[in-house]
Amino acid sequence: MKSFNSNSEDTNLVVDKEFEISIIGNPNVGKTSLFNLLTGSRQYVANWPGVTVEKKIGSFKYKEKVFKLVDLPGVYTLSAKSEDERVAKDYIISKSSEIVIVVADALNLESSMYLLFQLIEIGTNVVLVINAVDEAREKGRVIDPDPISKTLNIPVILTSAKTGEGKEELLEEIYKFSKENKIIKSKIKYPEEIESFINFFNESYGQYTHELTQTEIFENNSWNPIHFLEFGEEDLNLSNDFLEILRNRFDLVELKNKYLNWKFNFITYLASSSIIKEGIDWSFRDILDHVFTHKVLGILIYVFALFAVFSLTFSLAQPLSDILEVSFTFLGDSLAGFISIPWLESLVVDGIIAGVGGVLVFLPQIFILFFFLGFLEESGYLPRAAFLVDRIARSFGLSGRSFMSVILGFGCNVPAIISTKGIANKKERLALILSLPFASCSARLPVYILLISAFFSSQAATVMLLVYFSSILLVLLSSKFLQRFITQSEDIPFIIELPRFRMPTLKNLSIYTWNRGKHFLQKAGGIILIATILIWFLSFFPNFGADINNSFAAYIGRVFEPFTNHLGWDWRINTGLVFGVAAKEIVVSSYSTIFNVAEGNLTFALQNALTPQSALALIFFVLAYIPCFATLTTIKIETNGWKWPIFSFIYTTFVAYIIANVVFYIGGIFL
Repeated sequence: MKSFNSNSEDTNLVVDKEFEISIIGNPNVGKTSLFNLLTGSRQYVANWPGVTVEKKIGSFKYKEKVFKLVDLPGVYTLSAKSEDERVAKDYIISKSSEIVIVVADALNLESSMYLLFQLIEIGTNVVLVINAVDEAREKGRVIDPDPISKTLNIPVILTSAKTGEGKEELLEEIYKFSKENKIIKSKIKYPEEIESFINFFNESYGQYTHELTQTEIFENNSWNPIHFLEFGEEDLNLSNDFLEILRNRFDLVELKNKYLNWKFNFITYLASSSIIKEGIDWSFRDILDHVFTHKVLGILIYVFALFAVFSLTFSLAQPLSDILEVSFTFLGDSLAGFISIPWLESLVVDGIIAGVGGVLVFLPQIFILFFFLGFLEESGYLPRAAFLVDRIARSFGLSGRSFMSVILGFGCNVPAIISTKGIANKKERLALILSLPFASCSARLPVYILLISAFFSSQAATVMLLVYFSSILLVLLSSKFLQRFITQSEDIPFIIELPRFRMPTLKNLSIYTWNRGKHFLQKAGGIILIATILIWFLSFFPNFGADINNSFAAYIGRVFEPFTNHLGWDWRINTGLVFGVAAKEIVVSSYSTIFNVAEGNLTFALQNALTPQSALALIFFVLAYIPCFATLTTIKIETNGWKWPIFSFIYTTFVAYIIANVVFYIGGIFL
């Protein structure tokens, strides 16, 4: 008996034998939606490519059997160039799965056929799932799965991961396969000269290649010879004698051209033969596409969309924040009357409630902001924003794919850095990893909201928009700068396939908002609570709260005053920034504890401690300075060493200090 972890509701199920299934397909064809449909999991599903960069594992039960399901990153080919393509390729090569489900898009069927062919060439048991048939039906497209099924001798099932259509049929097919333990003998009938090449290659391969390699797993099928024909000897470890024989016996260039011509013609014929009715070509969504991707109008709409998001965030969240603020003040006052020990009262009221409560009052803004950003992302609008800025990004050495990582970084820098696995160009990837900490993550939001509310409340949305666009510009400039000093590598062409516009579902929006916002609650119960207690200790001792100006916290903050006095920051501001290195939300909780006030009174305390000019400089310093510990750790993992995290620590501090000074002096002209 063996157990395995599960992402589904069937957690900790015990099974006799794991029957493993993997899901693969092009980006944005609904793989993760199908994964969630089968497992009941809540993996986030975004309406753009590159969401899944590492495999996800779940499980589900059907009838008496339990199945293990692996969701692989979206790829167009198994000829791996980027990290996520290697994850998918390595997993397929390991042959861990009894069945591989290839997910294709019903409205873009032909583009999935290339990957399907590669899996058949490897000799994998393949089930083709044509997804989003409901959207195809809306456009009047009618698909018949039989021509593909009969030609390739594989099961083909029509599904909609959105409505659940085809789920039972797919489950029944998987169940039948597991019960009968059969092998799907799919076979591609190549032209005679290609078949001749494949047969010769396979018959001669073993005679000339004595060193066992991973690719020999695929011996005696068409993968190795076809891969050699398309991409040369890359990854095949062929002997020189064998290569010489192949070159002497075949005109490889001519054979490759014939094969590619035949393959793409065959794919076109196969896809078109399954489409009984094509449907309308031009829809309202197509009109929206042209408007939103217009090089001038599209940019204006993008700016307006973000401005509207920030305006709504501030206006809708403020009443809820006021309620939370009153609640925490009431809680602190109530507990103060029950605690007779002075130092304990100070710890609970001035430390924990003021510190943690000072962060939690911003939860409404955070959840509302993520809800609206989730709507833009879910609807398919943000990938169009990536398309719009692609030309601009390229002038900074980045691609539109990189811009998607920047947008992910607005939520959290950690997944944004992980998402760079999809970037094949090593130079671009490393520069982006080191620049992504400048993407303004949500942990900085409470600091922005606190300072903007205190000093720029009448222009709150405008200042927030300025901060976010400055963040994007900083990532671009930093990437351009760093690429000059990073090892050169091959430029890889970038192709972006825009997802279709879709009305976001409330369920997916809820998952998105909760997944992004819950980290604040988790941090409030963990690192922010611990940091708050530490800050209270440093503020209370060594003189037992008699004079905070002679506390340990004051000593720490004063170390940096020679560098910050001209910016209008005293030791209190500096100490909050020092503790904010662990997590940026701690800056707010630090100020609540150090100023010894609740959030509402903290606004007035900061207005007395800072000028608008020095507050604006502080906002931009927080935008750019040292990544949190989690981000530094992720940089270490993704770059395989401590060199680049240490560089990032020093580099971001230096850049933040320069920016704060520039903003302070330029801001002084206008404020």
